[in-house]
Formats: sequence, C-alpha cells, structure tokens
Amino acid sequence: MKAALKTKAILGVAFFTSFVLLGSANSDAAPPDAVAGKAKAQTCFACHGENGIGISPEIPNLAAQPALSITYQLIQFRGQQRKGGAMEALAAGLSDQDMRDIAAYYSSLPSPPPQSGNAEKIARGQQISNTQYCNSCHGAQLQGQKHIARLAGQSPEYLVTQLKNIRSGSRVDMDGTMGSAARGLSDDDIEAIAAYAASLK
Repeated sequence: MKAALKTKAILGVAFFTSFVLLGSANSDAAPPDAVAGKAKAQTCFACHGENGIGISPEIPNLAAQPALSITYQLIQFRGQQRKGGAMEALAAGLSDQDMRDIAAYYSSLPSPPPQSGNAEKIARGQQISNTQYCNSCHGAQLQGQKHIARLAGQSPEYLVTQLKNIRSGSRVDMDGTMGSAARGLSDDDIEAIAAYAASLK
C-alpha cells in the first residue's frame, strides 16, 4: 500500500512538472478568452450549468474557480491522470487554448451561494480546517488561488467523495500534500470539513 501511494505521489509530481513546462512552452499562446470559452463550454453546461453550478450534488460547481485550477484539472482528465465519469472523453478533444478559454469563462462567473447546514458540524469542520492548515493552500476563506481549487460554496457531497478518493490514493494529488493531509481524516472529519467549506461565500 505504501509503495503504491508513493508511486502515485511521484506521478503527481511528474505531472505537475510537465504542467509547468507546458505553461512555459505556451508563453506565446493567445491570452484566455472568456467569451470564446462560453461558446466552447456548451457541452459542459449539461452537467456544470451555464452559471457554473452543478446540476446535482455529485457534480462540482465551477463558478469562480481559479482559472488555473480548472485548466489543471482538464489537463489531468485529458491525460487520464484523473478519472471522472465522461470527463476523460470530453477533455480528450480539447486543445490547450480551449481549456484556458473554458477556464476563463467559468472563473469569471459569480461565486456559488453559501449552503446552510448543521451549525455544530460546520463549527467542527472549521476547527479541523484550521488544524490542518487548509487555508495555507486554499486561501483564507477557502476561495482557492492559482492552481489550488476553490472549496467555498462547493457541493458537500462532491467534496466528501473527492476527499475520500484522495485519502485512499485513488485520486492523485499534485505533490502528495493533500494525500498526506487526508490520510489522517476520519469519515466524520471529512463530512465536517465539507459542510464548513460549503457554508462559505
């Protein structure tokens, strides 16, 4: 098990390195175009909505996600480092410019509304988040930054699934940081963190 997790972490680092190199190689590419991105995202609307809000709790909200984070995930799906429903097939036909444009569109949308929940669970989630220093990467209000995903206003069901996948190693994170953080979390901890993140604006 440890060897498998180590291999996954190495793959994550290798992927991130190639991602950085890809960005450098494309430094002369056209700037991201949110208007073009909306046109290119028509297929995405079926699940993620034109407003960037997932049509079901299992589908992530993309509204106000950092553009680089969306681009990074699309590259992972295209390269099949990340699995998820039909995303691998949908991303396979996207160029780097398509991904940047789609990311620019969803990033430009208003953030998802905060979701109400059990106050005790939300307070516990905040405490765990502070203990785990989630804000050191995801931002003070878990709003995301650079290539790090926005968690604020995200579907709690989606967050629970992803945290469990990261904990088990079935989803590879960029450099092993999330894997290390998630391995010490119980199911109750994960549900509390998800409830807290969903409650944020």
